[in-house]
Amino acid sequence: LRMSGLFAFRDCEENNNDDSDEISSGRSSLRSPPRRRYVSLDHTTAPDPTKIVQSMRIYTMFPQMPDPMPLPSTPPEELQNEIASRDARMTKSGRDPHQDPYGRRYTHKSTSNVSNTIHGVYLPMDMTDFSGLDSVPALDLFGTQHIQREWKSLEDLQILDSGVGGECSLISEKDPKSTFISGFIARQLVKEGAIDIHGGGS
Repeated sequence: LRMSGLFAFRDCEENNNDDSDEISSGRSSLRSPPRRRYVSLDHTTAPDPTKIVQSMRIYTMFPQMPDPMPLPSTPPEELQNEIASRDARMTKSGRDPHQDPYGRRYTHKSTSNVSNTIHGVYLPMDMTDFSGLDSVPALDLFGTQHIQREWKSLEDLQILDSGVGGECSLISEKDPKSTFISGFIARQLVKEGAIDIHGGGS
């Protein structure tokens, strides 16, 4: 939620130009107006917390680890080469690059850092009717610094296949690990209707 920017504060100029009820609510003109968020957390306009909780989904992400693990002193260039060539080396050595010996499917490629299985909590929010979405900033991991936002389609992220007919065949069969770390999760959200690709609402 921090990185999405949806609940970030607007900048000062936007606050001063905003004459909505949240700012002009009878407060003294001598006091500075409160900073507004892109998606308000005010109890009268905030998203319904009950719906957010009901939309919650928990998924497990299982990493494909390098084997053997590189030494901590390995240069960054070699680490990048290791990730790029890992699938081929795994196949050559008899390891399945897509799942472990117990049949657990890898959801993403881990770096050389020791990576445990990740349990992710996802809170889907329908922003279809949200005005001003293009002005919402992208933020860094800590939710403090603005970074450049890049809009990517579900096709770009290997979630869907473009130009394929039939609702059941829209889900891409390509491995998204190298493109989008949460690719498998996003596919499941599409399958469950949490991400509405047909615009019919959920």
